[in-house]
Amino acid sequence: MARVRKAWTIKVSWCDESDIVYAATAGKARYQAFLNIQDCFPDITIMQISVKRAAYADKILPDEHWIVADLTPEQRHMVTHAFGQDRHGNGYRDHYCTTPSDLNALKLSWELGIFSGPFGEKAHGETPGWVGAFFYLTEFGKHVAASMLPVYAQ
Repeated sequence: MARVRKAWTIKVSWCDESDIVYAATAGKARYQAFLNIQDCFPDITIMQISVKRAAYADKILPDEHWIVADLTPEQRHMVTHAFGQDRHGNGYRDHYCTTPSDLNALKLSWELGIFSGPFGEKAHGETPGWVGAFFYLTEFGKHVAASMLPVYAQ
C-alpha cells in the first residue's frame, strides 16, 4: 500500500496568495500554517486561516525497501542525510561527504549500490585545502532514501 503525504491549500483571509502544507488532517494543516505565520504576524488568529484539500499536490512515498532492515543506524543516517531529510525538504541534495576510506560509505557504494563513489579525492583524500570525498546517491539509493522518509515530519 502506498504511503500518501496529504497536501492542503492554506490561505489567510487578508492575503491573496495561498500555500501548500502537508499534514494528516485539515486541523493539523491549519495549526502548522498558524505556527509558520505567527512569527511574522503575531496578531493572527487561527480562524483567519482557511484550509482546503489539495489532492493534486499529494506526495506518494514508496513503502520501505527491504534493504533498509539490513542497514545500521549510522548507514541509515548517511543515506537520509545525503537525500536531504531535514527542514529544507526531502530530495534537495544527493551526496554525502566523508573520508574516501569510510567503511560504511564504501559498503553502501560497492556492496549495496546505494552510493557511487568516492569522487573528488586524491591519495587518501589529501586534496589541497580539503580532505574528503563525495559519495553520490544512485537512482536506487534515492529510492531507498525516499522509502525511509516519514509520511509527516515529527
